[in-house]
Amino acid sequence: MIDIHSHILPGIDDGAKNLGEAFDMLRMAIDQGVTTQVLTPHIHIGRFNNTKQHIEQEFIKFQEQADSANLAIKLQLGAELRIGPEIMQLITTGNVPWLGEFQNKKTFLLEFPRTEVPFGSDNLVKWLLSKDCLPIIVHPERNSTFLNNRDKLQTFIDLGCPLQITASSLTGKFGSDVQQMTEELLEADEVSAIASDCHNLKGRAPDLLAGLEQAKKIINIRKALKLVQTTPQELIANSLLR
Repeated sequence: MIDIHSHILPGIDDGAKNLGEAFDMLRMAIDQGVTTQVLTPHIHIGRFNNTKQHIEQEFIKFQEQADSANLAIKLQLGAELRIGPEIMQLITTGNVPWLGEFQNKKTFLLEFPRTEVPFGSDNLVKWLLSKDCLPIIVHPERNSTFLNNRDKLQTFIDLGCPLQITASSLTGKFGSDVQQMTEELLEADEVSAIASDCHNLKGRAPDLLAGLEQAKKIINIRKALKLVQTTPQELIANSLLR
């Protein structure tokens, strides 16, 4: 399996606090059948002021440490960007750690706030698409505006944005209403990927396998596997292109 969303890179955001925790998280992912783990630390101006240069430096160091520990998993780098006007500057100055390239557009993870969809978000996404950038909207089911007004989310689906749902949303960790929306998105064939969005070893541990098993109960096995294998691979292709 390929997990395109995680906060395993240690000491850089609200994810793994140290190297030991990061390694334990990787081991959990490996045990579940994850063969490629994408590390996607937050870039959230004002909260996590990470830069592309700093993230890449930390990734190179972590990759070397993981190799030395003989962890049998492929690591790739990306980032989770909080939506806001700052994204335009990051893109124009070449300071986004791209996830990959899909349909001739550079991909990245785009996060909305928990409760709102900022005014003008659709115009920002249109601008991104005009610049050949494809935002993958992460955990839309955990945004209360999308949860209560599905038309708001449909706007971004119609624009062509892939959706990534969280494995633990499928297992009910975020509540029954979130679980129901996640199931409905799956049934409507509007999901491109399931990812763990793991942050630690307890409440937000790697759990992609549990998400896959739950998805198999909602859609057929072939479709479920596509969301953790085929499509994620397509979304992160050419990820060495920086």
